[in-house]
Amino acid sequence: MRRDVQAVILILVGGAVLRISIGDTFLNYVKEGMRPWLLLSGGTLVVLGVLALIDVIRRARRGETAEEPDPHDPVDDDGHSHVHGPRAAWLLLLPVFAIFLIAPPALGAFAAARDTTNAAPPAEAKAPPLPPGDPVEVTVADYVGRAVWDSGLTLEGRTVQMTGFVTPNPEGGWWLTRLSLACCAADAIASKIQAVEAPELPADTWVTVTGTWVPGGGTKSATAIPLVQVRDLVEVPQPKNPYE
Repeated sequence: MRRDVQAVILILVGGAVLRISIGDTFLNYVKEGMRPWLLLSGGTLVVLGVLALIDVIRRARRGETAEEPDPHDPVDDDGHSHVHGPRAAWLLLLPVFAIFLIAPPALGAFAAARDTTNAAPPAEAKAPPLPPGDPVEVTVADYVGRAVWDSGLTLEGRTVQMTGFVTPNPEGGWWLTRLSLACCAADAIASKIQAVEAPELPADTWVTVTGTWVPGGGTKSATAIPLVQVRDLVEVPQPKNPYE
C-alpha cells in the first residue's frame, strides 16, 4: 500500500472517530466517559495522516520516491522493487463506511433476547431503602437487583418508575429491558423485567413504566426475571444515552 493511500486512510479513520465523538453517536457504542479518549485518538490519527500526506507531496515535488527501496525487497526483472503493504489494512475502511453511511444504532431487543443471564449479585449484601416519595425513579438494573437478590423487600408497597425498551418474551408478553456497559457495547449486559398487564408493543419501543413490584419470577438466581405490575405506560423517544 502506497504511503499516500495510507495517509488518506488514517485521515478517514480519524475523521470517523471525531465525527461520532463530537456529537452523541458514540454513546451507542461506548460509555460516556470514553469521549475524551476518542477525541484524542481521532485527532491524533488525523494529524498523523495529514503529516504523512504532506511528506508524500513534498517528496513528489522534489522528484523523490515516497519510500526508498529496501535491499532485501524482492526485485522484478525490470530492476524495480515492488513492496505491497498488507491487504488487511484496507479493512480499516469498513468501519469508516459504516459510520458515515449507516451509523449503526445502539444494541436493542435482538441482543437482549440472547442474553441468558439477567441479575448479577449486587456488591452490597443488602439493598438500601428507596428514597421517600412515590413514584420513585429507579433504573431497570436496580429494580432487578432489589427484586431478585433482596426478595423485593425494599420494593414492597412502593411505586416505581423506569425507562427501557420492549423485548418480546417468547413465552408471552414482553420484558422491560435496559442494557448496561462495562466499557463498550461488546460487553453489554441486559436487565429484564416481565411487564404484567401491559399492552402489546413492538420490539425496541422505548417506554416509561410506572408500576409496583409483585412476587414471582424467582429470586437468588442469575436467570430470574422479576415482575412489575404496570399501572401506567408512556411511549418515549430513545434517551440520549441508551445504556444504564
